[in-house]
Amino acid sequence: MVRVPWEKLAENPRLSESLVTLLVMRLQERAQAVDGTGGDGGRDLFEHTDDDELVLYEAKSFTGRMTAGRRRQVERSLVSAARHQPDHWDLLVPIDANPAELRWFDGLRDEFPFVRRWRGRSWLDEKFAAHPDLVRYALQESADYILERIAEARAERDTLAGGISDYAERASALHTRVQEISPHHAVHTSMDADGRTVVHLTPQGPAPDGQGTIRFTGRVRFAGGDPQEARRRLRFEETMRFGGEVELSADNLAEAALSGPAGLGLERITVGGVRITSPRQEVTPPLRGQVVVQLSSGVPLASLPVSFTHRVSGMDGGTLLGSDMTGLMRVRLRYDQRDLSAQLKFSFQPPEAAMPQTMVPVLRLLSQATPGRFMELAFAGEPAGRVRAPISTTMTPQGWEPGEAQLWADAFDDLTRLQSRTGRFFPVPDDFTKRDAREVKDILSLLDGKEIVLRGGTVSVGVDSAEALTQLGDIRAGMFRVTASYEGMLFTLGEHQIDLGPCTEIYTMDKILNMKEARRDLAARGHATVVMRIAERFPAVRYLGPERPSSAEV
Repeated sequence: MVRVPWEKLAENPRLSESLVTLLVMRLQERAQAVDGTGGDGGRDLFEHTDDDELVLYEAKSFTGRMTAGRRRQVERSLVSAARHQPDHWDLLVPIDANPAELRWFDGLRDEFPFVRRWRGRSWLDEKFAAHPDLVRYALQESADYILERIAEARAERDTLAGGISDYAERASALHTRVQEISPHHAVHTSMDADGRTVVHLTPQGPAPDGQGTIRFTGRVRFAGGDPQEARRRLRFEETMRFGGEVELSADNLAEAALSGPAGLGLERITVGGVRITSPRQEVTPPLRGQVVVQLSSGVPLASLPVSFTHRVSGMDGGTLLGSDMTGLMRVRLRYDQRDLSAQLKFSFQPPEAAMPQTMVPVLRLLSQATPGRFMELAFAGEPAGRVRAPISTTMTPQGWEPGEAQLWADAFDDLTRLQSRTGRFFPVPDDFTKRDAREVKDILSLLDGKEIVLRGGTVSVGVDSAEALTQLGDIRAGMFRVTASYEGMLFTLGEHQIDLGPCTEIYTMDKILNMKEARRDLAARGHATVVMRIAERFPAVRYLGPERPSSAEV
């Protein structure tokens, strides 16, 4: 079965969603795509069936799990879709729903009865297996190219009554001819964002005597006083010195010209822009090392193993590209052979799903890497292979508060210990919160045989008889204690439940806060809720196991 690289496509949501749109137009003869440049109003893709029913299709690029934020996006789409009063609405997203997600999706019908199907990853992969040309679009082309194909499909459905076979025959003949005149380069075309035709020439192995070489000559210039041009100039200089990629416009080029094999006609082409890309070389075997955060004295605070797998090179040095062993942290080492200096950069992207123990080392490093400390990179097996420099900027991810990396490192460390203690292992839930982190810490204390103090200052008790209410009312002074025993305590975290066994809770109260209202409610409805204040000296507690003898005086 053909597998579409959904995770890679998700980096460009427009590309992923456009590809699914093209698939639906291939599968459903009546399906039509809406040009969304002016806002689709909740109708990206729709179909009027033979029965004159309106079906709306919603394509999303999400992968991993349907998080709370993604669910809100879907619900907002449904609000927009409802304005068109559809008969059916289908969600197409490369995620195979789990039971909790299916419950959420089914629950949408309470407010939006037209919700019909969730078409997930398996369904999409199966359909793409029958249309491998669409998969090639995903692997080789851009979102704009696919949008162009969608536009063509719309035009064909509107105006084309025949002649497709003639067009296909002509296109095939032209493709064959261009390969004949270019023996050293494979040729294919695409459309850029401005609707221009882009011709791609890809070398097909070394040409004898350099006959297949394509040469570019000219001068490069950058306008002064323009911040964008200043950044482009810096990017150009860095690419030339250390490798990378930079794109120059026609304004950056003077006296630019192309030359190459006869028959291609490159000399007649006006150069409108140049993209310079350094070859990406694989490092075999990978270059392994250890990143260490240190105090200025050299005392280590946190470390992380890293592996460099690729390299790009320039005139003055190069750039090593890699990641930590979990793949959560991207690492880039730029080295300058002229002055023997190096620059180390990190980028961290929280994953959609990961086991808590895999997150802790990266978060520990992030929390310790603060300005004023030092970062050292030591390569394995290289005694002299060390790079050490002061940390110039915080590594806290964008949008995080100071100290948040440490908070989550501690939280995931606790969750790892809880899973190890209970034998229940699962990824960090999508909606894991700071409150969940506090509850995990409390559960660990319970498992250690300790008492935990329950939050809150009152206890509510249901009363169904005047006799029971009178007994409570007879307590005029002093304090009284209520002990509640449970056969089992279930701790719920996301979709997971952990049975902690028997549990006991003890409440010590010193005052009834609503006796008058309780008497009135009992007389009127035969049931009342009595609210009692928890004694400040004896907070409510919980522990695992049966009731223990208490030395506290009440």
